[in-house]
Amino acid sequence: MQEIFDSYVENSFGEEKQAVFKFKQFEINYKKYFPVNQDARVLDIGIGRGEMLSCYEKWGYKNYLGIDISPSTVKFCKSIGLNCDLVEDSGRYLKDNQNTFELITLIDVLEHIPREYVVSFLKDVKNALKDDGIFIIQVPNLQAPDGQLHMYNDVTHMMGYIEHSLQQVLITAGFTKFHFQGFEEIINISGKASVQKLLRSIYWKIVRFNRKINGNINPKILNPVFSVIVKK
Repeated sequence: MQEIFDSYVENSFGEEKQAVFKFKQFEINYKKYFPVNQDARVLDIGIGRGEMLSCYEKWGYKNYLGIDISPSTVKFCKSIGLNCDLVEDSGRYLKDNQNTFELITLIDVLEHIPREYVVSFLKDVKNALKDDGIFIIQVPNLQAPDGQLHMYNDVTHMMGYIEHSLQQVLITAGFTKFHFQGFEEIINISGKASVQKLLRSIYWKIVRFNRKINGNINPKILNPVFSVIVKK
């Protein structure tokens, strides 16, 4: 897999530029959980094309950093002036920086970590957070209709999660305070967006009804992507 990560921007995103629509999505979904103190140390693990790092800058955080194991993503993000470092082992970096960060974001990363390393990695994150620090995880939602589309869109994805399985690994890693939420991708204020949300809500009711009559697991969050907001 390292061969793919070595040229991840080129082979995974299709174009070497940021997805600017993510700026507003991240603001709507996550900004409210960020520290009030803009001198807080904040860390993004697995930076991709740097959309979260750009949000750190836009929101006024001076002491931010991104880390990644991909030379490709780090080269790209540095080329647009973002503060980031290439690391060989993210877990090792976290071990070397215990009790350091007020906030850590892990956006579309946990699914890349092999099952046998997930709990130990989450423990490393916990130890790198300061007391009362915030940890934001975003992953594909395999309890959503067609959840496999996000999961198998990237060959480097190793694990898939629903709320219960993600809760299992968080508790095992020592986290006890967290809540789940669907990642809202429809952010436009328009008639078209309102109709889309209405049709989506009807469709989700049908999905939940079908699962209920089949006696199946019937989670509430059906967004294609979901997140968990964790407090140390």
